[in-house]
Amino acid sequence: MIRRYCAALLMALALLPGSAWAADTTLEPQEKWVLAYANDACRLVRAFGKDDGKVVLVIDQFMPGGNLDLSLIGKRLARFEGSRTSLSTTFGPGLPVARPREALVGTVGPDKTTILMIGPRDLLNRLPDERGSEDVLPITKEQEAAITELRIAGPALRLTLHTGSMAAPLAAMRTCTADLVKTWGLDPAQQEALSKRPEPTTSAANWLNPNDYPKDALFKGASAIVRFRMMVGVDGLPTKCVIQQATQSPEFTKLTCDLLMRRARFTPALDREGKPTASYYTNSVRWLAP
Repeated sequence: MIRRYCAALLMALALLPGSAWAADTTLEPQEKWVLAYANDACRLVRAFGKDDGKVVLVIDQFMPGGNLDLSLIGKRLARFEGSRTSLSTTFGPGLPVARPREALVGTVGPDKTTILMIGPRDLLNRLPDERGSEDVLPITKEQEAAITELRIAGPALRLTLHTGSMAAPLAAMRTCTADLVKTWGLDPAQQEALSKRPEPTTSAANWLNPNDYPKDALFKGASAIVRFRMMVGVDGLPTKCVIQQATQSPEFTKLTCDLLMRRARFTPALDREGKPTASYYTNSVRWLAP
């Protein structure tokens, strides 16, 4: 396992021409997992395949015990029409096939390599609960160890990545996210022992609305994904908003935090004894132009 510090990857959305491509392809890993400490996240990266057929799997995590946020990067992915596509991403083997969900199509880097921003996924291919909680559903270390592949399927893509056992990389990720919590001024052990995490008092989906869309961005058809962290005080009020990761759309980042600081309200976290305590809340906003 290689550990190194890097800044969070910034991704630029773009419309990509493409044609149908649905041949079954299996790729083997070409290097070890890389664990990167980003500015406000932890990232696992591994390359599969060779040359122009290479695909890079990026797994981000923004809090301990949070969802795994997936992205795929590679020239061979430039087969999609439009800026969105439907994909099923199934960890396995031997697990139920995941339901298709929307992914965003874009480019990254000076050579505009295609990126599929798949978003949060569960290792056992389960759907998140209706509250939109960032906490993953329960999973054991034995179940993590049994996962050795990731299958991605869509109208223009059928791809299997042989990841090898996920036990060691996910154990390293847990160490990284615990270190993150320390940088936020909190005790990781105390946060892990909370009897209740901060919860929105109203649906998080109502914190932002279509009227908030920046007019210039709407006119240009610009879209963005903004991942944020809010520090929540003992009274349930947000005390700070931090952008953990965002696409290259600066008009959305400050606006997102400004609106959330005004509108987001929580019931506070409770410690092991049931007393209100400071904690944090993470989530993401997808600003999608019609």
